[in-house]
Amino acid sequence: MKTIVVKKQSKVNCLSKALELIDEGGTVIVFPGKYEEKLKIKKSNIKIIGFDPVNTIITFHDYAQKIHEDGKEFNTFRTYSLMLYGDNIELKNLTIENSSGPGKLVGQAVALHTLGDNLKISNCILKAHQDTIFLGPLPDDLRERYQGFLPKDELIGINNARILFENSTIIGDVDFIFGSANAMFSGCRIISRGPGYVAAPSTASDQEFGITFLNCTFEGTGEENTYLARPWRNYGKAVFIDCFYHNHIKEEGFHNWEAGRENTCRFYEYNCRYHNGTDFKRVDYLKKLTAKEREIYSIETFFNQRG
Repeated sequence: MKTIVVKKQSKVNCLSKALELIDEGGTVIVFPGKYEEKLKIKKSNIKIIGFDPVNTIITFHDYAQKIHEDGKEFNTFRTYSLMLYGDNIELKNLTIENSSGPGKLVGQAVALHTLGDNLKISNCILKAHQDTIFLGPLPDDLRERYQGFLPKDELIGINNARILFENSTIIGDVDFIFGSANAMFSGCRIISRGPGYVAAPSTASDQEFGITFLNCTFEGTGEENTYLARPWRNYGKAVFIDCFYHNHIKEEGFHNWEAGRENTCRFYEYNCRYHNGTDFKRVDYLKKLTAKEREIYSIETFFNQRG
């Protein structure tokens, strides 16, 4: 299997060059540096490994209110810094950043956009403000709406796409982990940059996992200014197991986004606690899992399911 090394001041000085040279099954090793590139990775079965996430940075700066060369605004789904379109891709020891700035100034600005299955992101930093990580595919209604606007290959439907984030840090403020895929966050730091919402799932009704947080720490500033999740579409699912919250998380925990979605959304919690032992009273549409129900939410079970 071919290995390509990316290093500033070398012949292969950017990731786009490395991705042209790499074969499926190969590895890209990235030396420390800031790589200002907008990347769409269509190859499958590859690894991209940095030296350390603090100093090995993939960054770009497109944002929703920016005018595209076609004369229209970028919209959320053209703003990504890095898109993973292939399957079986592994990222390790990298920062993936959208540096555009706060949503109240620029609108949505995605750092990582996924449209593949069996993706693994470990020891990485995902950093933006509003809409940091989009977990594709798009909901059905948006795939229809964006015909002729987004490229056809980005309007695909994916059944039970699986993405694992391990020992990583995710930074944002409003709906900064959102989408329709099954995504599991294990041992991650989830850092809110200000008031907002952490997760905004649009999970299909027949998908079992949605956005699941295992043994994650939720950090932020201020008191009770952030919701754990709100359903971007009906049946959106978010699960929080053995998590540790700072006091920026609201006592009620969850928001229904709009009237009626509380009747279909699937928000679950198990053995979670606030850092100072604060008691909390959640919304009445949150379900507390039993020990038996909690058992299915493991990395092994997560990757064994595929529709």
